[in-house]
Amino acid sequence: MDLTLTEAWTLWWSGQQLTEHSIHGMSVLWAARVGKFMAFLAGTTIVLDLIGGERLIEWGRQIRGPKHAALSGRTAYLFAGLVGAPLVYVAHTAEQPNDPFFIVGFRLLSILLIIGAFIATVWAGPRLVTLVGNAFSNQKLERLIRGIAVPLFFLGFALDYLAS
Repeated sequence: MDLTLTEAWTLWWSGQQLTEHSIHGMSVLWAARVGKFMAFLAGTTIVLDLIGGERLIEWGRQIRGPKHAALSGRTAYLFAGLVGAPLVYVAHTAEQPNDPFFIVGFRLLSILLIIGAFIATVWAGPRLVTLVGNAFSNQKLERLIRGIAVPLFFLGFALDYLAS
């Protein structure tokens, strides 16, 4: 049964399990997963804010230097392996629906995440750290990030709760 967010909360408060329902066309289980991801993103902004923009910029400069190139390559392989190994294992051993779109999509997502982890660690990692540091050093941008992160956290938490 397809529900609105308000209807889903009403049913949840009444004690009904919502796993068989959907919210605006998305299953409650997937809404909860999206909610976890949203809460993770919001929580990451808190950690980055605690680290501080200046320290992030300095760290980005340090890891971009030539003496860290070999370390970045090894780190990228390690990170890609740590991300990829569980995904490949789940993709090949988990009980999956017979939907070929799901199977191909999940395996494609696994491969893309492995490649993305490698590229992000070697090439984009230092640049991303510096970019995030610059964003947290700019007061207007920092306020905007916080203004997005707070509602994102609460919405993510609310979506996650609906699957419980």
